Amino acid sequence: MTNPIGKSSWILCVSGSGIANNHGVRDIIPSHFPANSVGIVLDDSDTEWLVFLPGQNQQFYINSEHLAEIDIYQTGKGFESKICNICFVLKPMDEFQVNQTDAKGRKTRRPSCNICRQDIDRRAIPSRERKLSQRLRPKKGTLWQCPICRKMGIVGVNVKVVADHDHYPGRWRGFLCDSCNTGLGRFKIGENFLRNAIAYLKEHEITN
Repeated sequence: MTNPIGKSSWILCVSGSGIANNHGVRDIIPSHFPANSVGIVLDDSDTEWLVFLPGQNQQFYINSEHLAEIDIYQTGKGFESKICNICFVLKPMDEFQVNQTDAKGRKTRRPSCNICRQDIDRRAIPSRERKLSQRLRPKKGTLWQCPICRKMGIVGVNVKVVADHDHYPGRWRGFLCDSCNTGLGRFKIGENFLRNAIAYLKEHEITN
């Protein structure tokens, strides 16, 4: 790192414990979180530093002796460890599933660690609903329209139709084009995420 460790630095919380800061009120009992959580220093003026941990969405007072410097640019593809995009814990690369292999044979791993992926995919579609979705799946060669983007296409020719389901209750919902299904997945299938996206677009809407 070009700057010494301190305020605004990304650091590694080695111990996995600290005192939570709830809206300016310091807890009495220590809280625990995954060791090797990655956070950013907010205040380094005392022996206990105030650190924000994105994976916990919480501020903690942590003894500076339990913090270690980390170069976030020395993680991820091409390195031995990676920061999970959900829990923000630094983990060995083999704790991330291989997502795909490119034309040169290089492996690309998922951004979420195996533990967080289990939470995302913890429920599969029940067999009864899976059979129903297979029976109702649009037939190859037929004209089909995605219910979200409204684009029409020929199934299996110029549009890929996928069965959409809610990961949490494991419920099949219908069919979407591959792009819209991926888009919903990026928003974690949550209405709040979609509302935030709409609010953002409206905020930056160009008016004549």
